Amino acid sequence: MFNALWGDILRGRLQQLPFLGWYLVLVLIAMVLAFGIGAGIGAAGRMAGGEPLSDELAPVGSLGEIGVLAVSALFALLLLGQLNIMAKRLRDTGLSSAWLIVLGWLVLAGLLAPAGGGLLSGLLSLVMLAVLLLVPSDAFRPPARR
Repeated sequence: MFNALWGDILRGRLQQLPFLGWYLVLVLIAMVLAFGIGAGIGAAGRMAGGEPLSDELAPVGSLGEIGVLAVSALFALLLLGQLNIMAKRLRDTGLSSAWLIVLGWLVLAGLLAPAGGGLLSGLLSLVMLAVLLLVPSDAFRPPARR
């Protein structure tokens, strides 16, 4: 698992089905973490008196600074894993500058998120996912010379 998500950063390749599998694993891990953190904050709020926390910084107050840093580090690792499998999948299609494309996608999605309220960023991510799932291996690789 470590090698597929965070290893072989510069040379690794992933075909379509393994890419989909690892993508779904990352989504599942992120969902479990998010729901677990939310449930923990909710349970802590109930135990502290039952009043819902209305402050915007309620997660910081509930988790503390170290907890927020730990959660941020976990989600940063998940983001690195997602970017790595995207780069591996792009490399498998024959594109040599995979990390440049992935980082360009990340910057573009980050710039579109505030402008379109997340809709444009989400559509761009959906298009990128569809391209990564539908383009066959070695589609952009020139044929070998004999």
